[in-house]
Order: sequence, then structure tokens, then C-alpha cells
Amino acid sequence: MNTAINSLLLELPVPFKRIGGVLHVEAQAHNGISRWLDNFDRITLCAPLLPDDEHDLIDGSLSWLPVTDLLSDGRLNLQTLPWGYHPLDHFKQRRHVRQLFQRLIPQHRYLCFANLGWLGSWGNIAADLAQSAGRAYAIWLDWVLHEMPASKPGGTAKQAFGRIKLGMLKRNSLRAVRNASLGLFHGRSVHQAYAPHCVQAELVHNIHLKRTDIISPTQLQQRLTRADGLLRIGYAGRLHPMKGPLQWIAAVDGAIRAAVPGQIIEATWIGDGPLLEQARQRVIELGRQEQIHFPGAETERSRVLEFLRGLDIFLFCHLTPESPRCLIEALMSGTPLLGYASPYASDLVADCPSAAQFVDIGDSAALAHLLGRLLARPNQRRQMAMDARTCGQHFSDEAVFQHRSQLIKEYLP
Repeated sequence: MNTAINSLLLELPVPFKRIGGVLHVEAQAHNGISRWLDNFDRITLCAPLLPDDEHDLIDGSLSWLPVTDLLSDGRLNLQTLPWGYHPLDHFKQRRHVRQLFQRLIPQHRYLCFANLGWLGSWGNIAADLAQSAGRAYAIWLDWVLHEMPASKPGGTAKQAFGRIKLGMLKRNSLRAVRNASLGLFHGRSVHQAYAPHCVQAELVHNIHLKRTDIISPTQLQQRLTRADGLLRIGYAGRLHPMKGPLQWIAAVDGAIRAAVPGQIIEATWIGDGPLLEQARQRVIELGRQEQIHFPGAETERSRVLEFLRGLDIFLFCHLTPESPRCLIEALMSGTPLLGYASPYASDLVADCPSAAQFVDIGDSAALAHLLGRLLARPNQRRQMAMDARTCGQHFSDEAVFQHRSQLIKEYLP
């Protein structure tokens, strides 16, 4: 190993996708690779390659970019890993993956693994090999892996396999965390869950917006001058059970029912996901098609940012311990937060707590009540928006990736 070289072996769960024979990555992952390259001289990126017959498993709202533009200076090396999320594929490919990491680990000064768990989570193999070789490594997680939402009901065999899978996921991921020299945990909720198991646990954040994306004071003031009787509520993200979209609908519906004449609520959730059609059907059942909208995916990031900047309230109903970037993006857009309490959300607004209001997880009725109060208090909404922008100024992609890279260089000998 040439320790004089500032090199990083980085293993991620975000997949490669081959389009027209060219490797692509999701647009935000593309930006992330660029930011890693700002901080290391040479990087080898390992990620699974999405098979052609598995494309329907990936969120259709994702935007993909070719990686070729990042290869021009020769500092980035790409290594595709097999798609091993089926038991047969996983055990068939284990030997190949082991051999690959056995070759790559000695070639790099720093090691960081993120895809932990069981089937197809090759980061565990890399971590075990690094541990056996006496090499220090970092792990990077942005949600609590073993606290997944309950799977859909199935037969006895399916339920038994689900329990085995969850047990193995917890066992393997915690083993990697315990043996790591550094744990990079995105957000307070994830940090609190893993810190007791990690010798050096550090709280980090993950965001792909730049400082220039923070809403300007002029833009914010223009939004704050519109009609007091209109409350624009929104969310941006996947319609997945862990995001609580049906509870989100219930909260908005409750606020609409309590509104007085002249008060108008418009609620929009942009994104794709497995519960999209169910959410749309629920809106029809409630007769709220004029007030609650689920337009589907939006792949253009500039339009997502414009959407966030136009909201009065960013409403969320996250049900599991995770650290969604959308909350930071809302704050950077000067949009106050209203949602289910979590250490992560509270930590984001620790310096200006009036930028958010939280209720207990699952209490959509309390969210509806708070929405009604804010609808009737435009001056409070304006102050919350200004405080949200103040909180959002702490974040940018350059800052968070530099922080993460500095920790790797500090704690990995």
C-alpha cells in the first residue's frame, strides 16, 4: 500500500445503470462523486450494477447521468459489483466479490463502506476482509437498517424468511459498526441508534444543494407577501410506507375540515413510489381532488427546488428512524418544518427551534390542529420561514462532504 497517496476505496449501495453501453449513476450520486473527488486524489468507487430485468425496482423519478465526464483526469476508477439481492445470486457471487476486495483494499489509503446488511450488501464482506487484514475502515449510514417497516402479509414461509433476513441484517450491520474505526452517521436519529456500538461515532449530514441554492432574502420576501388566507403545504419524496403518505393525507384533510370560509389550503406531494395510486385513491374517497394533489415524479432538480421555495409549510410523516435530505432542502428553501418528532429533525433546527413544530409519531390529528393554527397566524408563518432560512444556511454539498472527508483522514490511521 502506498500510504503517501491520498486514495479512497468507497463502496456504496446506489447502483450503476448501463444505458446504451455507458455506465450511469443517479444524478445526486453523480454530484456526490464529484464532491468526494474534491477531497481525495484518487478514488475507487464500487457499486452494484442494476440488471436490465430489474429496472422496475428502481424509483422511476430518478434522473441518471453518465459517469464518463468524471473519468477524464484518471483519478476515478469504477468497479461494478454484482446484483446479489436474491439468495441464489448472493451466494453465487460471494467468492468473486471477496476476491475483488482482497485486491482493492491494499491499494488504498482510506476505506469507507456503506452498503451493509445481508443479501447483496457487499459492504459487509469488505468490512470483514479489512478487519482480518488489520486495516482501519469507516462506515457511512443514513438510516437505521434494522428498523424497516413491516413487510406486507404473506405465507408462513415468507414471513419466516422475512424474520431471518431482518435478523441477519441487524447482526451483520452491527458487526461492521463495532469493528469500524469510524462511524459516519447521517443525522441525530441514526447517530443515536448506532453510537453505542461504535468506537468513534460522528454525526454528519448529506445534502446535494449548493450555497447558491439557498433562497435569497428577496425571493423569500416575495413569497411572504402573498395572501394571508392561502396555506401551501408540500412534500417531496417517495410514496413509501415508511414516509407515512396516508397519514399525511389525513393531516391535510383534518386541517381542511377545520378551516373557516376564506381560508384556502393547497397540498401537493411530488414523487413516485409504491403507494402513489393508493394515495390518489384515498384523495378521491375524501373528495379532496381540488385541494390535495399527487402529480407523480419530478426528475428536474431545479423544478423541485422551485416547488420547495413556493411552500408555506413542509409537512412530513416519517415513521422510521432515518435522515431524509428533504428536510434540509426545505430549510435551505426558507420553508418551515411541520411533522413527526425525531432526534434528527429537532437537531436540524436546534439553533432556531421556531423554524419547526413537531408532534408525536402517528398523531396526524395533532398535525391537522397545528396546520389550522398556522393558517390563522400568518405573522407566525413569516417568522418561521425566516428562521428556517437561517437554519438552512449551515448546509451545502461542499461543506458536508468536506466534513466527512476530514473525519476519515483524522480517524483512519
